Amino acid sequence: MNRFLHLAANRRIGTLVFMFALSLAASQPAWAASPPVAKVMDELVATLCAGRSAEESADLDDATILAALTPDQRRILATEYWSFDVSTPVVVSIMRDRAQKTPPFWLEEYGFEKTDLTARNEMYTYEVWRKAYPAGRVGLGINGFERHRPHYFVAVGPQQPEETVTITSVVPGPQEIYTFEPGASIYHDWPDLVLTDTPEQLTGGLLLPTIRGRAREAQLIGAFRETLYPASETPDMTVLTWSEDPETTQTIQWRVAEEVETEFRVFYRKKSDTPDNGWLSVVSASVLLEDRNIINNPRVRWHRATLRGLEPGTEYEYAIAEASAAPGLPAAVFRTAPAGDTPFSFLWMSDTHSNTASIPLLQTAWERHPDAAFLTISGDLVGTGQQRDDWDALFANYEDFLQHRSLVPSIGNHDAIDGLGSDLYRSLLWLPDNGPDGFERGKSYSLRYGNLLLVSLDVTSSVSDQTGWLEATLRDSNAHWKVAVLHFPPYALTEEYPEIQEEWGALFDRYHVDLALAGHVHYYMRTWPIRDGVQREAPDAGVTYVVSVAVPGRERVADKPEYAKVLDLTGANTCQAFVVEEDQLTMYAYTADGEILDSFTIEKK
Repeated sequence: MNRFLHLAANRRIGTLVFMFALSLAASQPAWAASPPVAKVMDELVATLCAGRSAEESADLDDATILAALTPDQRRILATEYWSFDVSTPVVVSIMRDRAQKTPPFWLEEYGFEKTDLTARNEMYTYEVWRKAYPAGRVGLGINGFERHRPHYFVAVGPQQPEETVTITSVVPGPQEIYTFEPGASIYHDWPDLVLTDTPEQLTGGLLLPTIRGRAREAQLIGAFRETLYPASETPDMTVLTWSEDPETTQTIQWRVAEEVETEFRVFYRKKSDTPDNGWLSVVSASVLLEDRNIINNPRVRWHRATLRGLEPGTEYEYAIAEASAAPGLPAAVFRTAPAGDTPFSFLWMSDTHSNTASIPLLQTAWERHPDAAFLTISGDLVGTGQQRDDWDALFANYEDFLQHRSLVPSIGNHDAIDGLGSDLYRSLLWLPDNGPDGFERGKSYSLRYGNLLLVSLDVTSSVSDQTGWLEATLRDSNAHWKVAVLHFPPYALTEEYPEIQEEWGALFDRYHVDLALAGHVHYYMRTWPIRDGVQREAPDAGVTYVVSVAVPGRERVADKPEYAKVLDLTGANTCQAFVVEEDQLTMYAYTADGEILDSFTIEKK
């Protein structure tokens, strides 16, 4: 056995997942688990932005930031960002990407020495900085004030070869610990990026992996942003979702400025009712959302209310107002899902990235299908899921649609970018809580609308942890039509996801899923119906996989694979409309000018 403690079966120490806690009202970002560092960053933002314009804040550099630090703040940023206890005297090695412009200030300041050693993976070369520590607490500092990824990672070995090192009390935690050797993963958000070359002096030691997103935790250079859509005293950014049965409920979300602590209600009634019948109402719940780097609107109050006891297939008008005064006029109208096999249509886009180029796509498809029941987006709704101004832009882009029709999304890698999680996504969008055991609300879920089952899958989380739930969901549904929405495409030109094909694709085959809607690769493709990995001729003989993108792509050249029936590499962006009838489902892929790039029909008795 290796002299360093490890599990021989998989050469890993521990089974815990590297996670970060979220508190919506807290001042630190969702991924920061060190309160002292979060407190310092809050203080620094206030100090550095005071009296500075947005342009001046954007020009901050290391020298200016370091000059603003008090001695205690400097110590905290150098020693309380990543810390742990060691059982015996050790040598700690910091692997820092050579391409990082400015080394973290604390390395030399706290006695780390740069060596001639290097570690590599297929993408990056890391220089090695080392320091000896006695048994006890080891405290390490921030990755730097720039948002440089890849983040540094850590190796630990005993000073005396015959001793065994035990690492405990890791902050942030829990922390996985691996063996430092070729093939070891160093980033939880990119597990396939593994070490290819390791220095002999470090090989066999303990490896502490991280996530690339931690680089954002202390970012101040290039961090400050202005939202184009600051909140006010008037409710705005209305977004409809379903968190329960679409036939009888409707969830409505909106925001107001932080200082507006008034109680709000959603007032609603059947559209067919006369004004004399008055309004029903539901009081909202709210949370305070903070993004300290939005200099013109760091905090907003986000409200949510769910209307229940509604009638299927019915139009309701509603308005958001202070609880003390019922509105005179409705603000918008929504429609509950029909019961039974009533025909309906819905829209789908992928990779919207808060980009205004997707607005005419949605407008065009909605004009041609004004009764579309909802919009599903298969991931990458925004560019950076932890930046609230990106969500402000998305909701402003689709404001007209989202106050009348529900958004039914799935999570993409940009929505949970660099391993930072989908906390803001799930806070802004209240979705069903019927996913796999142990999964937070809205990460993976299913939704029944009429005679269609829609399953939203989270590709940013473990595939295998969702497989049992997915099988039970598909097996137990009597829906005539079944659609899976996921960000990573099981079939694509260059990027392959064999685990998704093997685990989820097998269930799509077994339980007769009709469509799998994906994105990520930024081009349009539709496969032949595929079953058991083999293309079929009849539209109802297998799963049709469709890949789309809502932002303009770049033109590319590639051979058309045998499984692709339609492939467009011109960079076209599209919004798809699906018309769902009792025994027929038809898709139209629209460009912004209304051209139908592709269409097909599945008939199924």
